[in-house]
Amino acid sequence: MSELEKKIGYSFKDKKLLKTSLTHKSFSINNNERLEFLGDSIINIYISEKLFDFNIQLPEGKLTQIRASLVSRNALDDIALSINLENFIYLGKGETTDNNSICGNAFEALIGAIYKDGSKNSAYKVLDRFFDERLKKQIEKGASKDAKSSLQEILQKQNMNLPVYKSKDFGPNKGNNRFEVICEVPSLGIQSKGRGKNIKKAELEAAKSLLEKLD
Repeated sequence: MSELEKKIGYSFKDKKLLKTSLTHKSFSINNNERLEFLGDSIINIYISEKLFDFNIQLPEGKLTQIRASLVSRNALDDIALSINLENFIYLGKGETTDNNSICGNAFEALIGAIYKDGSKNSAYKVLDRFFDERLKKQIEKGASKDAKSSLQEILQKQNMNLPVYKSKDFGPNKGNNRFEVICEVPSLGIQSKGRGKNIKKAELEAAKSLLEKLD
């Protein structure tokens, strides 16, 4: 475990806590799910604070999209793989880290464990190592994904069903507001509307509006 501690730049006082953060539910009932829940919250507030402190003149919807891209399943998996976290995770017989979110989830749990073992500052220092450059690049691009993609990633990360889009055509005389789309997430009981000159634009507006409700 000392190798992993060097990679993340943090040495645990409680080594049992470190082990728990890396223990998948397939391996033991004493697993990392609670720490994952905590770590997920810490990472989200960390990214939110960083974006706020950058004082960039972007609307709330854009900031939400940037944050969604940075904390997406793919982004967290990439971070986990960059430190070969898969080599340290305790898995049950027959379980693998291929084509799933186990590595990214373990990274979240690891951050939660650092927070409990040390402090908020300890967790933030580790997150700085992995997100500093990613934040700058993401801000330069404005947002790497559109609202529909960001919304989809957020829901998938929470193991929720994908949003449902329903469109209505008001006719060519409506010009830029010809199409109206309702974006709904049934499992959350929320929906939003978007208007546009084509269905794609209306869907993007509806997804953007719903992202703001999730914020």
